[in-house]
Amino acid sequence: MMKKLTIFSVLVFLFSTMVCIGAPRKVKITFWDENAGPNRTPYLQELIKKFNQANPGIEVEYVGLPWSSSKQKIDVAIAANNTPDCSGVSTNWVSEFALNGSIIPLDKYFNKLPDRHQFAPVHINALRDLVPDRKLYELPNTFNANLFWYRPDWFKAAGLKPPQTWDEFFTIIQKMTDPSKNRYGYSIRGGSGSTNNLEMLLYAYSGITDYFDKNGKCTVNHPLHVEFLEKFAALYGKYTPESDITSGYKEMVANFDNGIAAMIMHNIGSFGEHDKTLGPGKYAAAAFPVGKNGKRTAITALKGYVIYKGSKHPKEAWQFISYMCSFDSQNYWNKTIGQLPTRLDVMQEPWVSGKQHLKLMGEIFAEKTSVALKNPQYLPDYSAILTRMDPLFQEVLLGRRTAESYLNEWAKAIEKSKAEYDKYFKK
Repeated sequence: MMKKLTIFSVLVFLFSTMVCIGAPRKVKITFWDENAGPNRTPYLQELIKKFNQANPGIEVEYVGLPWSSSKQKIDVAIAANNTPDCSGVSTNWVSEFALNGSIIPLDKYFNKLPDRHQFAPVHINALRDLVPDRKLYELPNTFNANLFWYRPDWFKAAGLKPPQTWDEFFTIIQKMTDPSKNRYGYSIRGGSGSTNNLEMLLYAYSGITDYFDKNGKCTVNHPLHVEFLEKFAALYGKYTPESDITSGYKEMVANFDNGIAAMIMHNIGSFGEHDKTLGPGKYAAAAFPVGKNGKRTAITALKGYVIYKGSKHPKEAWQFISYMCSFDSQNYWNKTIGQLPTRLDVMQEPWVSGKQHLKLMGEIFAEKTSVALKNPQYLPDYSAILTRMDPLFQEVLLGRRTAESYLNEWAKAIEKSKAEYDKYFKK
């Protein structure tokens, strides 16, 4: 009996050993989502689930980061040499990460991608323009643009239409305000991300198309921008909720979706939230009016994925992020959250022209008066400068600082950053 048990045990051991030797080793990679939230995370997790099922030799671990602290968390991970394999990023961060050697160029992978020509050249070139070596450090997945979201039912009841001029913009906000109903004409983003938000409004108002004039001076503090900010800051607390002083993205969108604000400025990415909360007919998109200089200046934004230098599995990380940017994934992701795809084939899908806000953006960017502002995202500390300006913007809203002094300080910081950049990288 003991002999049979011994033989059986040996056979079990040998079988187990053969199975272990023959079984493929599963590679685990970590992906950080830089803008986690209930309106995005479930869709990313669904894509990751499909990838894991289709690639049994790879397991992707999802880690969600709130937008308000994601850049800081990634910076800490870089400093500690403890980065994930890959992550989503704002394009504003790419230059900084590339120049400090935190992320790897993707050219050797991208050049072998069979469907690489489906990525719109304008987006690929824009990403190459971010860095002196013109290498591709980010694979773009979604294309964003900014606009006004407004309540068409409220506007109709008041006999108003979306603003066609910037003078109408300020007049409509005042007319749509009724504090007795806790209803305001607008909600200002005064907290996290406020300066970035304001930048888009300034250049849309002025119609200025260049961040620097012919003498290399930053145009942020142009008199037209001072003019706009003085009018804009005067809205706070009277025609906007007082809580706007600390409102970030979530609070601003909540003011709109919960019936407190008649209009906000945000990008097309908040479509899903408006659609879910308000439903058809209760929200619509409106384009920025043509600027004072005769141009409809827009700031566009790309988002996508990067691979970190510290990754032990860059090939598998590339396999994952290229999957996230494939036709099926881009089609699913952008259709669900209501943003524009970066692939030419997905842009031809019926749902793109079938959604009011996407159709509007397509029409606007086709106009001869529309120009995309090239803000200096290539400056390594561009994003950090805008973040540092947020508390000073709050001082402007509270009347403790003038619009001119705020814009002067902003322009000075950008000019200093550009001078340092040119010193080392300009040829």
